[in-house]
Amino acid sequence: MKKLALALVCLVSVAFFASCDPEDIENPEPTIVTLTEEGYLTEGQVIDMGVEYLYGFRAASNPMTLKNLAKFVVTCDGTVLCDSVISGTEFEFVGSIYFTNQENDREIVGEYEIIATVTDEAGKTNSASIKISLNEEEALVPVDFTWNRHGGQDATGGLEDLGLEWNYNAKEIYAVITPKTGATMYRFDLDGRNVWNNTVTVADKAALFADENLQPITELREVSCTAPEKEYDIVIGTVYNENTYLIHITKSTVFTFKGTDVTIEGQVK
Repeated sequence: MKKLALALVCLVSVAFFASCDPEDIENPEPTIVTLTEEGYLTEGQVIDMGVEYLYGFRAASNPMTLKNLAKFVVTCDGTVLCDSVISGTEFEFVGSIYFTNQENDREIVGEYEIIATVTDEAGKTNSASIKISLNEEEALVPVDFTWNRHGGQDATGGLEDLGLEWNYNAKEIYAVITPKTGATMYRFDLDGRNVWNNTVTVADKAALFADENLQPITELREVSCTAPEKEYDIVIGTVYNENTYLIHITKSTVFTFKGTDVTIEGQVK
């Protein structure tokens, strides 16, 4: 009986120590969690455009294998925010993110996800993420426009619905853009791109049009009707039918064949 009892104890001991062998651990991946201290983005947080937010992750080696960490990657909607070679058994990452609709940048509407992935020297990986959402009611999403005038015809393409007219060209060969009856037109700061980029919410636009120093203009003569192709950074605004529109003129093209076609392109918020 004593021999049997001893054999059972040995078997249990062997099984216990075998289960601690790193090769037999079922899930030996490193650990990773989000930083939840005050001031950091949290899961499900509703964010605003034009505001910088901090976020962070803390990674560590698996406590059973203690394999050194080797790589850390952070992405947001396919954009790589961090891709670093790391070392040691612990790593903490803090980053900041800024959401905007400006040209050549990420455009966020609705839900977004920041994903961090850590890899150890054994090739094991683990991930953590933070899902956030934009306050959609406040976001201004730019809409492309193409405004065309052929020969002596009035321009068509949609800006007439925003309170503008383009019925003729000046003898200096510039497009003459004027407000329609009942509309008011404004020309914003000559640094148009700065005005355009900084107007990202409904509140931003309301403040822009509420500026007491803002003066209406009766016409705009800045877009060439002779240059085959030209780029601009002109920002104008209209108030029409109790609505406000911010218009960014970025390009014009001229094509002549049985009359002259002039096209103005840009975006509207």
